[in-house]
Amino acid sequence: MTATTALPATATAPGPKGVPVLGSLGSWRRNTAEFLLGLQRDHGEVVRMRLGPMTVHQVTSPEAVRRVLVENNGNYVRGPLYEQFGVVMGKGLLTTDGEFWRGHRRAVQPVFLKNAVTDIIPNIVRATTEMLDEWEGKAARGEPVDLMTEMLRLTLVTLSRSLFAYDIKPSSRVLKLIVDDVVEVMFRRGTASEMLPSWLPTDRQRKIARIHRVFDRIVADVRAGYARTGQGPLISLMEQAEDPTTGRPWTDRQIRDELLTIYLAGHETTAVSLFWTLLAIAEHPHVQEEVDGEIGRVLGGTLPDAQSADGLAYTKTVVDESLRMHPPIWIFPRAAVAPDTLDGYGIEAGSSILLSPLVSHHNPRHWDNPMAFDPQRFTPEAVKERPRMAYFPFGAGPRQCVGNFMALLELRTIVAMINQRFRISRIPGDSLQYGSPVISLRPLRDVLVHVHSRDVKATPSTKGSAPLTCPVRH
Repeated sequence: MTATTALPATATAPGPKGVPVLGSLGSWRRNTAEFLLGLQRDHGEVVRMRLGPMTVHQVTSPEAVRRVLVENNGNYVRGPLYEQFGVVMGKGLLTTDGEFWRGHRRAVQPVFLKNAVTDIIPNIVRATTEMLDEWEGKAARGEPVDLMTEMLRLTLVTLSRSLFAYDIKPSSRVLKLIVDDVVEVMFRRGTASEMLPSWLPTDRQRKIARIHRVFDRIVADVRAGYARTGQGPLISLMEQAEDPTTGRPWTDRQIRDELLTIYLAGHETTAVSLFWTLLAIAEHPHVQEEVDGEIGRVLGGTLPDAQSADGLAYTKTVVDESLRMHPPIWIFPRAAVAPDTLDGYGIEAGSSILLSPLVSHHNPRHWDNPMAFDPQRFTPEAVKERPRMAYFPFGAGPRQCVGNFMALLELRTIVAMINQRFRISRIPGDSLQYGSPVISLRPLRDVLVHVHSRDVKATPSTKGSAPLTCPVRH
């Protein structure tokens, strides 16, 4: 794709004609990912379309993405596409803007700083070891593993123990079903039940009520546990936080909403990333061989600790390439507060903006053969040659994902531990599909795999790492 000639600020971006009233809503619903990738291919890096009553611009050039997320971020707020998230999460980091959001971000930030997240490694190792011990039995029986479900449970347990000192594992199976309901109700699909008043007892409203009952109980348990023990670094910050406008302690509702936001957004995205990374390794023998060699050299038969996890350089490039191919949060909606210009095209106030890491990460202007899996794209030399915003799996600017360091540490550690003890092979069946307009890039169907034991069980490192039973630091 070649650079376009500079256009007047009032120029209208190209895009699909669509149909009367609905615009391109039908194509969006049929296969959102395919539709958005096709927009870039057919119309360029700034594309204008109609989705029902909404005017939407898809923006994928690094220059325009930087303008929205960094240079003029104050002009781009969450907007109407985020409204449904509040049905479940309430007012938390994911759904709010302005001073309210800034105050909450400042309150929780210390737990997620790069130097702080290494404290969670014992919890990552402990939860992963528990899962892998269960896999030994499944491997011996030839029993398949539902990989997405396993990763969701693992990341949920790790997050809960690490940030809240709360063992959610006994509830993890029922929570998988509840989270599936969350994904369903948070996204409008244009069904009749979405248009009905919330007080009517529709199936959708019953699901919302069930979600609230389950999570209200978990929030109460987390807070009761903190009251007894004083443990849990993130719940500690929330209990001590002050409202930025009133100076008063956070209300029960504010704590509840932020807890739900961290639980739902924090574990889902990491689990999706693990899923795609593990499959990529399994389906590329040369990548598997390189990962195996690095695990042998760096871990040497021991479990990861802070030092060894940081030394998994090739595994990190594999994770980065997986995040390029399958970014877990693959659509970032925004709404323009005031008019703006992106790559020479006029953006009206009130119009919606779609930033899609999935589409940007497959932009042939910056990625040779973008459909191929190639970890060498993320050597230090290769990274320097690309524009910064050609790759943004965690967003950028003030609203960059607060948990990005934690997620990357989990990914490296868990990928290494799984490959240290098992090989994974996908059971032949339906082709992998994704692209429904939901919160993360989950596969559209369950994906079953066989796990093959390597007959190797790692031992704790002798490099001074914390024991697996180490309690969460306060």
